Formats: sequence, structure tokens, C-alpha cells
Amino acid sequence: MPIVKNRKANTLIQAVVVGLLFGALASSQVGYRVEAPVLDRFFSWRFNLFGGRPINPEILLVGVDAATIDRFGKPEIFWQSDLANLINKIKLGQPKAVGLDFLISPKIVELAEDDPVKRRLENEALELGVAATEGSAPVVLAELFQEDEFTTGKYGQAESDQVLSPHEVVRNLLVQPDGTAPGLGVANVSTDPDGAVRRFKIYRRDNPKGESLPFNFAFRLLEGASGKPIELSQDGSVLSWNSHTFPMLFDESFLLNFPGPVEDPARPGESARPTATFPIVSAIGLLDGTVNSDVFKDKIVIISPTALSLGDIKVVPGDHTYPGAAIHATVLNMFLNQDFVARPSAVWFLMTVLTGLFGAWAGRVGRTGLLALSFPLVGTVSFLAFALGNLWLPTVFSLLALAVGGAIGHIERLLTVERDRARVRSTFGRMVSPQVMNHVLKNMHTLRHGVRKEVTVLFTDINDFTPICEQHEPEEVIEMLSDYFSKMVEVIMKYDGYLKQYVGDEIMVIFGAPDDSDDHASRAVMTALEMRDVLAKAKREANGAPGFYEIKAGINTGTVVVGRVGPEARWEYAAVGDNVNLGARVMSVAQKLGLDIGVSDATRQRYLRELAEKKLTDKDPVVWNSLGVQTFKGKVSQMEVFAVERRGTPST
Repeated sequence: MPIVKNRKANTLIQAVVVGLLFGALASSQVGYRVEAPVLDRFFSWRFNLFGGRPINPEILLVGVDAATIDRFGKPEIFWQSDLANLINKIKLGQPKAVGLDFLISPKIVELAEDDPVKRRLENEALELGVAATEGSAPVVLAELFQEDEFTTGKYGQAESDQVLSPHEVVRNLLVQPDGTAPGLGVANVSTDPDGAVRRFKIYRRDNPKGESLPFNFAFRLLEGASGKPIELSQDGSVLSWNSHTFPMLFDESFLLNFPGPVEDPARPGESARPTATFPIVSAIGLLDGTVNSDVFKDKIVIISPTALSLGDIKVVPGDHTYPGAAIHATVLNMFLNQDFVARPSAVWFLMTVLTGLFGAWAGRVGRTGLLALSFPLVGTVSFLAFALGNLWLPTVFSLLALAVGGAIGHIERLLTVERDRARVRSTFGRMVSPQVMNHVLKNMHTLRHGVRKEVTVLFTDINDFTPICEQHEPEEVIEMLSDYFSKMVEVIMKYDGYLKQYVGDEIMVIFGAPDDSDDHASRAVMTALEMRDVLAKAKREANGAPGFYEIKAGINTGTVVVGRVGPEARWEYAAVGDNVNLGARVMSVAQKLGLDIGVSDATRQRYLRELAEKKLTDKDPVVWNSLGVQTFKGKVSQMEVFAVERRGTPST
């Protein structure tokens, strides 16, 4: 994968490369085979949801079903005269062209020249040949290649032992003096390795001029009915007819656009399909006279085996019992209606690249829900493009590109975004407890809107901070402050306080926000007491070394508004309200009264409720000493203030 310094660009480049690789693979024959089962489902869904594709009214099938076989009453090798009779009856209706999708090629070389069976076969072949050559309507008879159509792909001038053709008597009547045979066409149906028919292969034969031209059964019918030739470029990449070009697939083939399943006319109503496609007239009705020959006027008629015993049943998308002749009818319908399925390589590459890029973006920004939703969305878009626009888009490889792109983006996120997140956690974790940090990180979007909640605020300030600073060099002051703050922060973290800010030597701590708690007053009081104890111990251990060992603290409880304050680029989590200011005023009152810790009556009341809820009222570790009702600078209201000591200390 390409590596560049910009990690975001590197992710995009990797996603594009992945998309191009999957696009190349999807456009290959391997990709065709992988995508083909999905295409099969699209055919079924399209028919069930939107009905069949339009059927050109010129196309009509005549089915030789079980009832017709009973009427013939003889082995298939002796059907030539019966088939000739069907052709003649159809011709009475003045069709545009007639195709016989039967191959009766009796070659009984062991019989003597005067053998009655051989003479009968020749006479019946003559009847078929006359029916195929006389009259105005062109007739096309079927030939078969004896090759593996999927793997070989090159046919050129076929040898006689490679081709099964009608009886030599018929063939002699159909071959023109110049060697051409417009009345013969290859009726092979190309199957994929899984046995399904999805493509129509172009079989070519060299004409006397040295040109290699398509001579498929369906093409010969189309040419005979329209008088316009099918043309194929020398490289086999462009197919055209009637001034229209049609999309090719690979191996000189194109994708069949099946209009829908076909219902057997001998068993009407047995199918649960919403609509039957390609009208089929039973040959028995034509022989009995119940079908008027007028139904064939201006039609392209294909006489085809529809009885299961004849074995001309194919597996196609959406139908496992599809008559072979209906595949030729599908080809005719596609050309007459210009109803082809396109699979442009450029669009396939674009689809896989776009899905790869989207997956990389979604993975990198952590939009896992959107990424998961995009998988069914890709399938839906592919299906609708096929059902409504005859456009076959890669589904499997687009999903693979989406998944791999998402994995690339997610890995990049782990390498960069998560690394940044860890750095943020590390920095943030130095200011707040892990519980508070996790709460803030989980609620980044909701914190932008302030919420009202009851909290307890703690303010501390160093006694005689300015005089002490004047007695020491700035470097010493910085070292003393760092030592002081490290001790205070350790205590704050122990009791899950949110260290709101440092302002010079002042510390503001919030308990009960952003993380909810039901004992914020108790934790604030215990924090102040432990701060005092820690500093007293540090002073004893300092043995006269300079430092900040004495503080004043004020604690108040009340309802405030908490949330994010400031612009998006630089915001902070803040508590706003009169009760915050009152906490600072309590600290000032404590200093005025010569106390190190002052606690408001609101905090004391909340503290006692918390002990009562825990059923610890008789085990209160704090001694409360009232300092009376106090007034506060800038405030009209008054409140009782308390000094606090640990129970059991010498002062109590």
C-alpha cells in the first residue's frame, strides 16, 4: 500500500487501491462467476416485485408437448414429416420467419441403400427440406456444435464431425451455391460452470469471402424476419443490428435479460407465478385445427420441444424448467425491444472505488452504525439499478470493498484517533478522577447544553501566599507550588472531585458533577479535612524547609447549572450559579474568622441527609461547630457557617 506522511490521505489512497483491485477482479470472468448468484436473485426479485419485462408481440412459440408426442405416435427419428406439416400449417398464417428448434439427424450408415427405413427417412427429410425452402417466409433449422462452449470460445470454420446438422437431404436443399446456408443456425445454449444459462454466446462461421460471421439460430431468425444482418466487429467486442449496438460481456457473449419464467401451456394454472411470459401455442391445437393459423401473421415463430421427456429444459435465473427455445426467444426479444442488460467496466470500477472510500471514511471517523447500514443500502441500490435501469452493478465486490475499506479506516482510527484519544485521556486524567474523565468523554455532545443539578463546591486558597512568594526566588515558588498542587490533586482524585481550575494559588473543585453522585457533600467535607491533614504532615516532615502548608477552604452546596462553556475550539466544563459564588464567600468568611475550613449550613444539611440514607448518623466522623449566622460580601441573604474537625482529634 502507498505510504504518505498525511495519514488521512494514506487511508484514502489505500481505499482507492482496494476499490480498483476489487473492480478489476469483479470485471473478470472470476468476478462474473462470483456475482452471478446474486444476479439470479435479482431476476427473481424483479419479476416478483415489478412483473416481467415487456414481451415483443412478434414472438410466438409452438410447443411440442406430451399431447403432441402422443399424436405423432412414433419414435422421434420419424418426426421429420410431422414437423414439415407443422411448418406448412404455420406458413399459412404468413409469419415473418419460422424456426425449428429440433434436430433430427439420422445417420444410419449400416442400412443398405434399398433398405425401406433408410428410404423412408430420406423421403421424410425431403418433405422437411421442401417445407423449409418453399414459400415466402424464411425457415431456420437448428444445428449443434459438439464443443464445450464455456471454455473454448473459438469456432471459425467447423469441421463436419464437430457439427450435428439436419439430414443430408435437408442440408443439400438449404446450402446455397455460394456455400452459404441462411436456413441453418447453431442452436447451442451456453451454460456456466454451475449449469445455469445466463449468457448467450456468439457462434461464428467463416463465409466464402473469408468473413467470420455469427450464425446463431436466434440471429438467423432475426435476420430472416427483418432482412437486416447481425454484424460483429473483427475483435468480437461490438455487436450491432439495425443501426443499434449492444453491450458485450466476455468470450464473445452477452448477458441474457430474461423477461420472466415460462408457463407450460399443457398444464395451465399450475404455476404460482404472477404472469406467464412468452406466449406458447400447443402444437396439438394446430394439428387438431383448434388453433387458427392467423395467429401466426407477422410473427417470428419457433417450433420447440416443451415436453419434459424431450430434455430441452434449461436452468435460468428465476426458473429451473425453462424451455430451451425460450432462450432463443429471449434473444429475439432483447434485440427487438433493445432491452439489454449493461455491465460497463467503468461503472463497476467506480462502484467498488466509491464503496471502498466510503467504508474507509466511516471506519476512520467511527461511524459504525452508518457503515453497517450501508451494506443493505449497497444491495438495494444494485437491485434497483438492475430492476429499473437494466444496469448490472457489482454487489459482492462492492460489499467486499466496503468491508475492507471500513477495516482500513478502523485500523487507521486505532492508530491515530485512538492514540489522540489516549493523549487526551492522559492529559485530562491529570485534572480529574478517572470516573469524572470517563463521564465527560462519554457525554461530549450532551454537555454542550447546560443542566441544573445540585452539587457541592470546594474552594481553597494558600494562606499568606504573596508574602511567602516575596521571600523566595521564582524558581523556588514554582517548585513549592508544584509540590503543593500534587498533594492537593491526589486528595481530590481520591474523593472523585472534579478539579475545575487553578487561579493562581486558588483551587476550585466540584463534587457531584459532571458525574452524578449521592454523597457529594460528604466527599467535599472529607476532602477538605484530608487536605488539612496532608499539609500538616508535610510541614512536620519538611523540618523547616520552605513550602505552602496552610490553607483556608470554603464549602457550599446548592443547585447550579453545569455544562460546556466557551467556543468549540476551546471550551471548558463549568458550574455557573449563585451557589458557586457563595462557596468562595464562605472561604472568605472562614479566613476572616481565623478558620482554615468553613462549611455552609446547606452543605451540613446535605451531609447529614447522606449519613441518614446510609444509616450512619450515629457514626458521624465530623464534629460541627457553629460560627453563627454570617453575612457575605455582595449578598443580602445570610447563612449559618460551621467549622469542622475530625472526631477524636485533640481539638475536639
